[in-house]
Amino acid sequence: MSDQGKPLIDRIVGHGTLAQFIRFCMVGGSALPVDTGILAIMTEWVHLDPRVAAIPAFLGAVTWTYTLNRFWTFKAKSRTQAPASYASFVLICSAGLFIRLLVMHLLMTYAGFGEGRLYYIASLIGILVATFWNFFGSKLISFGKIGKHKKEVPAADRS
Repeated sequence: MSDQGKPLIDRIVGHGTLAQFIRFCMVGGSALPVDTGILAIMTEWVHLDPRVAAIPAFLGAVTWTYTLNRFWTFKAKSRTQAPASYASFVLICSAGLFIRLLVMHLLMTYAGFGEGRLYYIASLIGILVATFWNFFGSKLISFGKIGKHKKEVPAADRS
């Protein structure tokens, strides 16, 4: 089969886990302005602590990333139930949020990232650490065989 009709990323890195991880990171990168924008608004204008402001930032970004990851990164079939896979994706990413907040807290409290606007760097480092958890949880549970969020098709309707 010719690679000409395939997207460029598929031609460059293939279809395996590495390709999915690259897509996952690209999707995450596309959500970074959403996350960071909400973080900045909630911190600079609403005057929330950056660790608290990271929560609404997360909620905005997670919905964006779910949609792109569902259809582009993991190419979920139409039979995959969106509400169930979205719920598991949010739960997995919530654990990732906890990892991010823990890293932010440690960096801000013990490594001097609480000074000035260094919390942005602490946030980015936290996101990078949580990315691996989020990817493998999403791949295996939300969009993978472990999650099995598929509608049962009655035997009479199968062809």
